[in-house]
Amino acid sequence: MVIMSSVQTLFLETKPSALFFRAAVPGAIGMIASNIYFSFEMLLVGRFLGQTAFAGGNLAMPLLLIAYAVADMIAVGSSIVISLKLGEGKKDEADRIFTIAVFAASILATSAAVLLTVIGPWFFRLMGADEALMREAIIYLGVYTLFMPLSCLVFVFDNYLKICGRVRFSMVMNIVLAVLSLSFELVFLCILRKGIGFAALGTSLGMSITCIICMMPFIRGKMALRFMRVRPSLLFLKEIFTQGLPSFLNNMSGRITSILMNTLLLHLGGGIAVSIYGVFMNIDSIIVPGMYGVFDSLQPAIGYNWGAERRARAAAIARYCVIALAIICLVFTIIIELFPGQLFSLFLESGIDEMNLAAHAISIMGLTYLVRWISYSCQSFSSAIGNNREATVLSLCSALIFPLMMMFLLRNTGLEGLWYVMPSSALLTSAVSAVIYFAQIRRIVKG
Repeated sequence: MVIMSSVQTLFLETKPSALFFRAAVPGAIGMIASNIYFSFEMLLVGRFLGQTAFAGGNLAMPLLLIAYAVADMIAVGSSIVISLKLGEGKKDEADRIFTIAVFAASILATSAAVLLTVIGPWFFRLMGADEALMREAIIYLGVYTLFMPLSCLVFVFDNYLKICGRVRFSMVMNIVLAVLSLSFELVFLCILRKGIGFAALGTSLGMSITCIICMMPFIRGKMALRFMRVRPSLLFLKEIFTQGLPSFLNNMSGRITSILMNTLLLHLGGGIAVSIYGVFMNIDSIIVPGMYGVFDSLQPAIGYNWGAERRARAAAIARYCVIALAIICLVFTIIIELFPGQLFSLFLESGIDEMNLAAHAISIMGLTYLVRWISYSCQSFSSAIGNNREATVLSLCSALIFPLMMMFLLRNTGLEGLWYVMPSSALLTSAVSAVIYFAQIRRIVKG
């Protein structure tokens, strides 16, 4: 009860500005740290194993992230439900949902990973990959699959640490994850000179070890959420899936878009085009987790206050998140526009022509972040208060509908047109977000 009381004080009594710096800042740092190892992994692969391995890893990455998206769906969906239940004072129901969600995430993510491994070779061949490229992609994906039952839970427990008010511990664990993963990969790739499978092994080991450390306080009963004996509940699972659906659709749609984009790039520009897109997506994997970390860290507080009928306070907390996202996007836009070639050269060595193409493409795609914070803010706030319809619409627009529409409209413009798919999609999604906010969310908050 003492633990629960401290969580209530943090979420209900702490000033929104103080809560932001106490939760969102370390949360953003933690999320960047927990995802930056993927970018460094690809950086090491590109530097030590070459362009074929780099392109192969980037072909496999969308399939790999689909499996992790399943676990993330459970984590996000259950976190929203748990926060609302805690705000309503229903502690037993929150513990039941927590227990069910942990086991469901591991089982479903592993099942998805096995399926993707089986269909992987056929999929890469369909995309147009040659034998060398396909071999690297299959090895990379296969190693990750072996560790999926445990490694996928690192994202799940990260959410639960934040619900329990342990945001700094979450940040530390994410930094530990990055350090462990990079240390293993430096040994495997730089010292032992192993192949791309060992890059995947290094990250998988880091994720698994970190997951075990994060699980221990919950197993020992030292957190506000505790494991309990409970039978699977279709009602709870349905509630979890419903709340986690926007996040899952966003992740899944993003992976589908990446696969189609890679396929078009492979046909129009070959391996170098895939590599350029891969470099940008690795940059994106640093920016987006920072954005996600801000709202994700305060999602429990927003949901808690919403469940406790303190809507004005929930909206006040969200405003700090929106401002932070706008600043993050502006800063990274400036960096990308000033140093596009240098960012590409961090990952791959190339000739002058390839460098000029990469700098041009990355500077265009970098314009995405001028407006991306708008749709991301509306989507995240909608999810935090359980407003699934609006969040789902924005997820689909951002990650699937508008990107596919722009690919279709720009397909005849060649490689040049494909670089404009992301910024044009972000602009359209932001327009839809503004309409949804003023027509729906604002009315609900005032009500």
